Amino acid sequence: MNDDVSRNLVVFRLKGFDEPVMASAPTQAEDAVEQAWANIRQQHKVRGSAVSAVYSEWQPSAADRKFMAKHFRKAECTYSFARPAPGEWERAFAEARAVMAETQEARQEEVLPVLWSTSSPRAGLLDALPHQPLVPGRLSVALAVVSRTPQGKIGMQHITRHQHEQMGTPPLEDLFGVGYQSLARGLKFEVRRSGEDTLVSVARENLMAASALALPDLYAQLTQHLGAGELLVGLPCPDEMYIARAESGLAATIREQVLGSPYETTELVPSVLRLGPGGMELLAERDR
Repeated sequence: MNDDVSRNLVVFRLKGFDEPVMASAPTQAEDAVEQAWANIRQQHKVRGSAVSAVYSEWQPSAADRKFMAKHFRKAECTYSFARPAPGEWERAFAEARAVMAETQEARQEEVLPVLWSTSSPRAGLLDALPHQPLVPGRLSVALAVVSRTPQGKIGMQHITRHQHEQMGTPPLEDLFGVGYQSLARGLKFEVRRSGEDTLVSVARENLMAASALALPDLYAQLTQHLGAGELLVGLPCPDEMYIARAESGLAATIREQVLGSPYETTELVPSVLRLGPGGMELLAERDR
């Protein structure tokens, strides 16, 4: 379910495709489904006759229903939220947000990015996982299904290449996009200032905060608090991240805390990195 009520998620079941494909369009647009289909048609080079079912998060407008009747003649259409009358969108959005919040609270599993150090004792497993480099030869990101048991314990099942094939081998960019969206939910940037120095800590109630290092827009988000230039990032464990400007007096403190981290080595070895507009560099790792 899409968390942004201003965007209508539309899912198409296509003949010959093992998995459904999806796109989004402005929720209030009278042609939201038609816009979403235009994106799918361009991306996958398919015709309307290939559509066997359509799910629109919001009930299609009269214009969209007419469009679907013409182009998806045999397709079944379902939706979750009724389309409100003109002038009632704010009320409908508020009700939808409440439903989404309840759904999120009840959710026990999510796909999340996981950081992997090539120096980790577990690094040999990385060959069996679809992954992308963050620092070539030193640090990568893969995906895992992370679940929380009723007792509060965390379980993690890494997504393997075989499982990726069973999914129909969707583009890795799409698969990682799902993980990044899951991670971003509940991610918080806490800013503390001491004199001229600023420390940003990244926290996430459902853990894995350090994986925010892989987010494509992380540097842009951090510069809102720290300004442009070189940043020093400390990852003392998979669930914590601390950032300061590279020339800040706090940079040495972050480095000391990471290299002296008491956390057990998992997929990630506690690491210190430099992050800037040109990318990232691994500066140091704790002795394993």
